[in-house]
Amino acid sequence: MFGDQLTLGGKWGGILFQALIVGSLFYNMPQTTAGAFPRGGVIFFLLLFNALLALAELTSAFSSRPIMLKHKAFSFYRPSAYAIAQTVVDLPLVLVQVLLFDIVVYWMAGLGKTPSQFFISVLILFVQTLSMYSFFRAIGSLVASLDVATRITGVAIQALIVYTGYLIPPQKMHPWFKWLIWINPVQYGFEALMANEFDGLEIQCVPPNLVPQGPLASPQYQSCTLQGSQRGSTVVSGADYIRTAFTYERSHLWRNFGIITAFWIFFVILTMIGMELQKPNAGGGAVTIFKRGQAPKSVVNAIDKGNTVDDEEKAGTDGEGKLMHEDSSESESGKIVKGVAKNESVFTYQNVNYTIPYENGERKLLSDVQGYVRPGKLTALMGASGAGKTTLLNTLAQRINFGVVTGDFLVDGRPLPKSFQRATGFAEQMDVHEPTATVREALRFSALLRQPKEVPLAEKYEYCERIIDLLEMRGIAGATIGKIGEGLNQEQRKRVTIGVELASKPELLLFLDEPTSGLDSGAAFNIVRFLRKLADSGQALLVTIHQPSSVLFEHFDELLLLKSGGRVVYHGSLGKDSRHLIGYFERNGAKKCEPSANPAEYMLEAIGAGDPNYQGQDWGDVWAASPEREARGQEIQEMIAERRKAPTNSKTDDSREYAMSLGTQVSAVVNRSFVSYWRTPDYMIGKFVLHIFVSLLFRESYPAVLTSFKTGLFNSFTFYHVGNSQIDMQSRLFSVFMTLTISPPLIQQLQPKFLNFRNIYQSREANSKIYSWVALVTGAILPELPYSIVAGTLYFICWWFPALGRGATAFASGYTWMMMMLFEIFYVGFGQAIAAFAPNELLASILVPLFFLFVVSFCGVVVPFAALPYFWRSWMYYLTPFRWLLDGFLGVAVHNRPVFCESSEFARFAAPPDQTCESYTRDFIAMAGGYVQTGTDGLCEFCQYLNGDEFARGFNIEYANRWTDYGVFWAFCVFNFIVGKHWLFPPG
Repeated sequence: MFGDQLTLGGKWGGILFQALIVGSLFYNMPQTTAGAFPRGGVIFFLLLFNALLALAELTSAFSSRPIMLKHKAFSFYRPSAYAIAQTVVDLPLVLVQVLLFDIVVYWMAGLGKTPSQFFISVLILFVQTLSMYSFFRAIGSLVASLDVATRITGVAIQALIVYTGYLIPPQKMHPWFKWLIWINPVQYGFEALMANEFDGLEIQCVPPNLVPQGPLASPQYQSCTLQGSQRGSTVVSGADYIRTAFTYERSHLWRNFGIITAFWIFFVILTMIGMELQKPNAGGGAVTIFKRGQAPKSVVNAIDKGNTVDDEEKAGTDGEGKLMHEDSSESESGKIVKGVAKNESVFTYQNVNYTIPYENGERKLLSDVQGYVRPGKLTALMGASGAGKTTLLNTLAQRINFGVVTGDFLVDGRPLPKSFQRATGFAEQMDVHEPTATVREALRFSALLRQPKEVPLAEKYEYCERIIDLLEMRGIAGATIGKIGEGLNQEQRKRVTIGVELASKPELLLFLDEPTSGLDSGAAFNIVRFLRKLADSGQALLVTIHQPSSVLFEHFDELLLLKSGGRVVYHGSLGKDSRHLIGYFERNGAKKCEPSANPAEYMLEAIGAGDPNYQGQDWGDVWAASPEREARGQEIQEMIAERRKAPTNSKTDDSREYAMSLGTQVSAVVNRSFVSYWRTPDYMIGKFVLHIFVSLLFRESYPAVLTSFKTGLFNSFTFYHVGNSQIDMQSRLFSVFMTLTISPPLIQQLQPKFLNFRNIYQSREANSKIYSWVALVTGAILPELPYSIVAGTLYFICWWFPALGRGATAFASGYTWMMMMLFEIFYVGFGQAIAAFAPNELLASILVPLFFLFVVSFCGVVVPFAALPYFWRSWMYYLTPFRWLLDGFLGVAVHNRPVFCESSEFARFAAPPDQTCESYTRDFIAMAGGYVQTGTDGLCEFCQYLNGDEFARGFNIEYANRWTDYGVFWAFCVFNFIVGKHWLFPPG
């Protein structure tokens, strides 16, 4: 429960921050008609906030699924037990979440002040939030991927929000969707909280709801425009208000509590069933996917015949049809090795120290390390766990960006060139690759951007083919790499990692971090055998390796051995059968090494590596005082002096940070990103499904889509042929608001894609200086835009014309489409900016509702402009992007539309005996707007708005500002991309 304290703390901190914002937004609402609509708004917000926070359960469900399935495969426990355990853990966490938000918002907003009302509010919100957590978790357990789950939740959120009864009163719902309120747990929670708040509340009618107004107006000739009002009374009963406006009753409160609890239990049971039905390791690494036209012939033939291929690599052939395997002839192997570029430079390092801040002081991780890496030699960097092997490797590769590093790092006796990081290869322990790229494409991408720009492209690609043959990957050259556990197996992925670095034709040396980690003995042997080939070809290699077998250890030429604290205990050649190493230890007091012993294990045991009870001598001190260390130091000085005499070449005198121009970088990265999007159809289908209902189009290929609706059609059918009554004007407002709510699930869907690009860049490609942050930013943005624009256009067509745009002018339709395209661009940048602030997918998914509700809070829908506290109205209202989007959408949608109030919307009052309805209200209407008519019973019937422009003016929206809205919203779109990317990748 507290394992990920960063995410949990970030979530609770965000909740508290948002609670303070919302509480100040609704601060101390009056018990008047001015506070009636905001009072419902804060209750709606309490439910909406907790429901959207539960969206993060989708990300959590899919990130934890592989572990659960692995445990299921080993029969550790039943998946249903895991579902119940999650529910039990939810109880305290959700209670803290609800209390953090409800206590702050409830009392700051001035909701019902009796103890019973407060604790009923907490209870309803607690059970409601539990049901939402279980609802999204159930969806995650019943579908195969996050993309499919996002399609479903996108529509589910629309239904949960719209069919609560707040945005659309039940009596105005169309019959084809009205049934949704009966299966919507949020609706039951909203009714319970509204009844809990308004029952017993006496609402004082004040202007502008008190009509008419003027010096001659008196209560007996006035009425209230708030629904539930009585003629001749300036006080409205809260119970009458919710009964008339929402058909809610206080007597339903505990019934609704029981229904919400039943929903919660039902969703938990669904989750249990879904988890039980999940198949462990379905597909996974057993499936290799080839690019069309690049599968080996034997694989194609086997598929045509309905057979299977046990090993795709055995199907790989070279250009002449010969198998490229261990049994390849020596001549063939020799030709391939000779084709690999050789290193000539010598890398030396002396007096290397690395210190980091630790608690109230410092900790030294490396202490006076010295050594060298020479061409044609395979050097092992070894030591006990925690001795600093990887730390030293990263330090030598100039990848340390924390703490203080000192020492002399020289290439051929000269300071490191600016191109050092791209002129060296670094094969990381974690094989991080673009999962949709094929092996050949990954190597070509590396060669294109890392080999010097003077090298012709054809030569770069031809060199990649040599590397493919050298690493015996001909049979899988056209296979996609996939993610860990899917696509290529671990040994194949490791070879791809090494191949990507070799494809860059490293001019100086190649670093490898634990290349055999996690591999079985056969795979480890293959990897070390490949490294031996590279060393024999003239490459300089420095390899960290953990407890190799004696057979593997024999392949290495030299050793750098560390002990805890980052101190050297041996550096030098190993000799045949490691006799040089063994002789050193035996001469200095170590026990005799048995002939059958593994030298790698012998030396670690001799220095007490990993033994907390070791009482022997300090081998770091032994080495420091040994003649061998003095000899190594002298050898390094001789190397430096000798290499300094060598002529300077491009390898040590290259001032270019990147091999290729910025234009080439951008072109290559954008092309790779577009290919990645094209090869992940689930992601793009999910985006379109969230915009349009496509179940019939994808009936055969994507049966999971059958449960999805198009949010545009959902919106249009919800507000289908909206009329011109007063509540219809409000429906137009909420239809626009509903459009805004499609952004959270779309953002949740795009963030993993963006974070994958970022992780690849930060973990490998940035350190290797393959391309700049500008190329990454461009490659992350551009592929999203065409799909978003097409999807947004489909949404516009499905939403605008059947609903708000009926009878609209061509200009209104064109302008709305333009704003819709800006909205599509905005949420892409907004979602990527949020992800840029987050260290992982889970926290990014939690931040989405926090940021979304923050910008929605001040846009003028939940709290109208006039009701906003002055502090927020004076500045934050104008800094909220959705305020400008709402202004543009609604200003055009209601412009010049007449308002015809329905009978329940009129405020009825009697005119004074000596006046008509028109004469009595003339001055008031001239000031406040609206119109009056004489009813059949002789009473004056006042409608608050004459046209849509008057309605919009009540929300501080003016049609005349439409181009200002468009320009300002453009600025917000640009702001998202610039600020989000500069936050993550500052120039320089």
